[in-house]
Amino acid sequence: MAKVYLVGIGMGGDGTLTLKARECICNCSVLAGAKRMMEPFLQEAKRKEKQVLISYKPEEIGDFFRSHIKDGESGAVLLSGDVGFFSGARKLMEELKDFQVELVPGISSMVYFCSRLGISWEAVCMASAHGKEINMIQRIKRHKFCFFLMDGQEGLHKLCDKLLYYNMEDVVLHVGENLSYEQEQIFRGTPKKAKQLTVGNLLVVVTENKKAKDWAALSIPDEEFLRSKVPMTKREVRTVSIGKLNLTSDAVVYDVGAGSGSVSVEMALQAPDIKVYAIEKHPEAVELLEKNKQKFAADNMEIVAGVAPEALEDLPAPTHVFLGGSGGNMEEIFDCIFHKNPKCRVVVNTIALNSLTKLMEIFDKNKEYVFDIVQMQTSVSKKVGDYQLMMGQNPIYIVTVLKEGERETEHT
Repeated sequence: MAKVYLVGIGMGGDGTLTLKARECICNCSVLAGAKRMMEPFLQEAKRKEKQVLISYKPEEIGDFFRSHIKDGESGAVLLSGDVGFFSGARKLMEELKDFQVELVPGISSMVYFCSRLGISWEAVCMASAHGKEINMIQRIKRHKFCFFLMDGQEGLHKLCDKLLYYNMEDVVLHVGENLSYEQEQIFRGTPKKAKQLTVGNLLVVVTENKKAKDWAALSIPDEEFLRSKVPMTKREVRTVSIGKLNLTSDAVVYDVGAGSGSVSVEMALQAPDIKVYAIEKHPEAVELLEKNKQKFAADNMEIVAGVAPEALEDLPAPTHVFLGGSGGNMEEIFDCIFHKNPKCRVVVNTIALNSLTKLMEIFDKNKEYVFDIVQMQTSVSKKVGDYQLMMGQNPIYIVTVLKEGERETEHT
């Protein structure tokens, strides 16, 4: 079986190429890789009459190797940085499964940049925002140091805008451009100053947030939320309801009838990659939702103004739904949710007995629904004169709904 090396060539500058990587490139008769990775080796490849393909697409590389690597020969794919750090190695391994594949590690941009900054990279939260949307804000709120692969100047300026919008102007940005090349530049400053930078596409950022706090569990006090006459799900009820949802770290959640946003915010802050859609029909509540989103920097929370189920139709399929208000459309909302995803987990909060009666009617009509009901009543202490009195709150019904045959596996 012919052999193919997936070679991490470091940053691109000659000084970050390992001896093992250089040996593989020198000895292989067939080379492939994106233009920037291949350029330093093209002249030597031409001199030695190597077969060369300029491409980053796994299918093209696979076809090229199958038609050009002869018995006893070997090929190499040149990849930026390290083959295990946000590289194309994984997809290439799938494409090249009819070859014997060996990974040759290289120096990643994170390791290189952290060494230039004098930061121990083992304490850094790392993520790629290159060509995709990720929740950088919550990662920055949780970790003192975060490393991001960026989409050039546009990505940098977008990050700066978000930091300023969420009142995180004290975060320090370390911006690295053209790492390891002669044109290498490193900038350190505030989001306001970083937004004025003119930079190219070869860009990485390390954020430094001295106020970072990585919470293991979340229970936000009611008084922390901005309030108005808009209804709010109280802290103790939020805790039980969100617990009943069994959220996963990559959940897509609808909060239908989001009100002030207390449930939306708390769900969004459970994990950076949760996506929460806060659906609300009242303009005053929509305005309050935006204010609480900004206060808590819940960047993975998207506000949808409208009436369910119509407002849900164009949204991605949910994995979880919290239903705090249905506007009388409860059955239609269930139909919409389970049509989008039969495996969705739904938690309903209701105080009114007639709403609970409506739920029971829906369950009697739709025998495929599996549900459980928890009735909860809390009392909160309040000082009156020299006495501490317990002030009772309205009892509430917390109803968990699944479809028969779609019951989720409980945590074990």
